[in-house]
Order: sequence, then structure tokens, then C-alpha cells
Amino acid sequence: MKLLSGKLGVVLVALSLLILAGCANTFSELVRSKEEGKGKSRVYKVNVDRAWEIAKSVFQWEGTGDIRENRSEGYMVIKSGSTWFYKVNLMGVWIEPIDKVQSRVTVITKSKTSVDTFLGLSETDFHEMFALFAQGPEIM
Repeated sequence: MKLLSGKLGVVLVALSLLILAGCANTFSELVRSKEEGKGKSRVYKVNVDRAWEIAKSVFQWEGTGDIRENRSEGYMVIKSGSTWFYKVNLMGVWIEPIDKVQSRVTVITKSKTSVDTFLGLSETDFHEMFALFAQGPEIM
């Protein structure tokens, strides 16, 4: 019995490390995708500060959970937890100034499953909600 419990402990530790490595890889993939120009980008007629607040409002409205903000780098990330149907899901939003009154908002989602959604909030859905909150015409 002692041998079985020792093996079980090793297996549990190994699984925990794999899960943690999977989370880190997902975030790395998210950043790499942004650097490769992937994701959905749109330009809005709002300044960077307003765009930042709107992006947070979209996440809060959708009830996606904890928002990890990195304002100095110009992005925020939302990480969803695991459910029976989904594993770790990340959505990153990058906000870049075009000029004093316009901002480019880029959204990228990554999932450790084959499902390409973010628990109901896709890249397209995010932009639709963002445009609604911005209450202004989208430029591109």
C-alpha cells in the first residue's frame, strides 16, 4: 500500500507540473501570436485611457473574472478557470494609440482545448461589445 501511495504522489506532482507548464505555454503563445500580427484588431475613435476602461467594462459585463492589467506594456489578460468542458483559456487585449483620439484594440484568445471560444466571449464578440460601450462609429 505504501508503494502505491508513493507512486500516486509522484504522478500527482508530475501532473501538477504539466498543468503549470501548459498555462505558461498558453500565455507565451498569446504573446507570440500578438507579435506575429494575429488576432482581431480594430481602430476606435476613443483615446487610450477610454479604450482601457471600455475593455475592462466588456470583461466585467461578461463576468469573465480576474483582469490582469499591464498598463505599462499596453495589455490586459483574462484567464478563465477549468470547467468540465474547457481547460485553461486566455484572452489578451492590447491597446495602442493611433493619435490623441483614436486607439487600436487587438484581441487574441488562446485555449488549451480545440474549442476556439472564450467561454462565450470570442474575439468578434469582444469587439462588438467594445463598439457598443464606445457608442461611436468604428473607423476600421
